[in-house]
Amino acid sequence: MEKPTINILMVDDRPENLQALEAVLESSDYELIKAHSGEEALKWVLIREFAVILMDVQMPGIDGFETAKLIRARKKSQQIPIIFITALTQTQDYALSGYSAGAIDFLFKPFNPFILKSKVEGFVKIYISQWELQKKNELLLRRSAELDRANSQLKKSESIARAISETSLDTICTVDKSGNILSVNQAATTMFGYKEDEFDHLSKMIPLFQTQSLQASSLKLMFETTANRKNGTSFPVEIQLNQIIEADQDLYVCSIRDITERKNQLVQLEKLVEKRTEELRVINTHLQREIQEKLEMVKFAQISEEKYRKLVDHSPLAIVVLELGNNKWSFINETGIKMLGGTTSNDILSKDLLHFVHPDDHGLVKDRLMKISKGERVGTVEEKFVRLDGEVIDVEVSLIPFDYFDNPAVHIVIRDITEIKRTQEYISQSEKLSVVGELAAGIAHEIRNPLTSLRGFTQLLVHKDETTSNPYVPIMLSEIDRINTIVGELLLLAKPNQEDFRTVEITDLLHTVIILMNTQANLHNIEIKFACEKHSKSMIHGLENKLKQVFINLIKNAIEAMPSGGEIVIQLTQFHDHISIEIKDEGCGIPMDILSKVGQPFFTTKEKGTGLGLMVCKSIIESHQGTMRIKSYKNNGTTVILDFPILTQATNSDELIHT
Repeated sequence: MEKPTINILMVDDRPENLQALEAVLESSDYELIKAHSGEEALKWVLIREFAVILMDVQMPGIDGFETAKLIRARKKSQQIPIIFITALTQTQDYALSGYSAGAIDFLFKPFNPFILKSKVEGFVKIYISQWELQKKNELLLRRSAELDRANSQLKKSESIARAISETSLDTICTVDKSGNILSVNQAATTMFGYKEDEFDHLSKMIPLFQTQSLQASSLKLMFETTANRKNGTSFPVEIQLNQIIEADQDLYVCSIRDITERKNQLVQLEKLVEKRTEELRVINTHLQREIQEKLEMVKFAQISEEKYRKLVDHSPLAIVVLELGNNKWSFINETGIKMLGGTTSNDILSKDLLHFVHPDDHGLVKDRLMKISKGERVGTVEEKFVRLDGEVIDVEVSLIPFDYFDNPAVHIVIRDITEIKRTQEYISQSEKLSVVGELAAGIAHEIRNPLTSLRGFTQLLVHKDETTSNPYVPIMLSEIDRINTIVGELLLLAKPNQEDFRTVEITDLLHTVIILMNTQANLHNIEIKFACEKHSKSMIHGLENKLKQVFINLIKNAIEAMPSGGEIVIQLTQFHDHISIEIKDEGCGIPMDILSKVGQPFFTTKEKGTGLGLMVCKSIIESHQGTMRIKSYKNNGTTVILDFPILTQATNSDELIHT
């Protein structure tokens, strides 16, 4: 028997999801049809027969539930099994909505490919069994129709033969309306055992005519009854009566056929049909039992899978399964998806493992996987991962070997320690700044005393000896002033006195700084633009001169970063509890490898820089309970973002309250 074409319809508006389904179900026995919407799926159902339909629920246009209802409304397609695949929810009401729409089963993303494949194979077997049963029924009906046609043709042929030939094997006799036999053919003597002159009345051979008149029987031109032979035996016959009128006398041509053999054939055929029907009934019983067993197996697998998935998905740690021998993820839980910046599991599973590992740690990862494949134990280590959005995070990774569907694999547990590392770094930097501030105050005090004497005596020598033409004196005075400037910057590292803090209006302060810096900016062909909300007053608690120094230093750095000119944009935005100030330039930017070092003591990229400018700015900002962030890309400008807590009016007083 020929094999049916196994068509499987996959409906999903996302091409990557269709590609994943195609990879799972790919087989030479299946023809996989892809539809990207509910409308396209309905078109396919009109032109093809499908063993099973895999359908996404959430789609633009006609969703999965509505599409299923339309498929069920069509008589030819209402029996097609539909498996919904969804990532929306797993509630009972949602599932009931799917089943009322015509679903046979549900799979929730991310689904287990082996379970999906097993379910599809089960429905395909059901489809093949139904197809074979239908073909056998069609064959039986075709054979019966052929037999009926042959029987009808035989009857017609026999009727013609009896009418035109006396050599027929059927008994042909002529009788009058009373049933008296007028003539018989030679076949009659063979059939009934009478001699030709012993045929007198039709009822002698056909008992029916003992109680029924010939005229009444003639209404049935052809019928079956029982005949008797001379020896007393009976047999089934088929009688055909044709009325003829001869010399104003009603005569009948009676054709009698022995149908014993045909009856035997019909009996045998009935027995054959009954036997075949019983076989089909048994096959159907076995098929129903297999279907029930498959459904119970699928139900059990769903319950086990659901319990394990809930345990894994609600884990606070990222859990990943990696099959050894390739660098592809086989499974990742929801925590891992969010940690790596994905929205669905396909965002992660479709990429190579090393895609998420920082290049500096590639060698470490490969070495640990090699040890695991050799059966060696490896401990927990810290690594750097790269999220999909490019952000680098610090993680703690543990590797546990195990078998995944009879294949050697690694159970990977990942803990995000980025915030812990940042907290440790912040504490370390704060301690450094605190120590530097204390040292700065002491060093500045001790240095400025001798500087005063040096500068005073140098000026006195100039005045006394009139050595103004001496080229070394201006150099000495310049270097003494430079030392004094550096000492002044060191003093700024010392923690300011909170008693000196006052209310500062940032908008006016920025206007003042911009006016002050415009002259220097114009000399470098640079325009400073300031953007803020009209009529807004942004008040903070701080030291006006210190804050002014921060803005001047940052704008000066921006000017120096643009030797060819450009724009500096200062944006002030007020939020509910803080204000944000962005200073953005169009300069050369800061390379990623040194951006993290900016603001550290004595680190500078300038030829004559001291490495204290940004460190001083950072110290002043933190003393105002503010923060400073720097975003920069090489050859693409730098943006410095400052955040300060704002002051709000008290409810029953004119005092400003720090939020």
